Amino acid sequence: MPLTIPGENILDTTESKLIRNRKFIDLDWQHEFQQGLTFKDCTLSGSDFSNANLDGLRLENCNILDCDFSNANIQDGFFEGCTFYEKEHQKGCDFYRADLRRTEFQRCDISMGNFTRSEVFDITINDCQAQGCNFEHADFVNVVSRTVVFSSARLTKTNFKYSDFEGVYLEKCDLSESKLVSVILTRVNLEGAKLANTIFAPSQYEGLSIFKADMRNAEISGVDIRALDFSGVKIFEWQMAPLLEELGFVIHPDN
Repeated sequence: MPLTIPGENILDTTESKLIRNRKFIDLDWQHEFQQGLTFKDCTLSGSDFSNANLDGLRLENCNILDCDFSNANIQDGFFEGCTFYEKEHQKGCDFYRADLRRTEFQRCDISMGNFTRSEVFDITINDCQAQGCNFEHADFVNVVSRTVVFSSARLTKTNFKYSDFEGVYLEKCDLSESKLVSVILTRVNLEGAKLANTIFAPSQYEGLSIFKADMRNAEISGVDIRALDFSGVKIFEWQMAPLLEELGFVIHPDN
């Protein structure tokens, strides 16, 4: 199906489905079926992609400002060097209940984005700004059977400060080198997760499970270790002193 805006075809060719150096405002693509599109160096502002099928969407060096992707299918998407955050009004894009399975965000700014209840199994968010995002009850899980359930995500080298992960299942997922400062980790499963080299300072962590997590070289602060089960958690020796200080111990160097 050719991609059109009323009165014009915006593709270089129907086969390539490539759009370059264009600016779109208030685009209405609700319920559109357009797979395999690529936008390069474009701006999309105030546009509605809700309930659209945009599987395989690629966005490269684009500005996507105040756009609605709620309930959209964007499986296998790839976004690189893009900004999804409108700074003037401090507003992100809406991915509520969107299907983002196997989608990649590389070197993007997705701050203040709403990913509540989105499907994000096998998602990659790498080297991004993601401050103030809402991932509450986002689904990182693939259910194979009643007894076989596993999660997959790579949330690496990313600033998640002030983000909300309440109620998510991230067992054995990779969050290494990310900033988890003032994040909400209420009822989050991080069992066996890779948390190496993170800055781990959650603001809320009631019901957090970190059994056997790899926290080597992580900067852990503001956490009452008496409130969590640290069984099997991997750390380096130098990390023991700060954790003991959280319990009130005064640590002196060996003589």
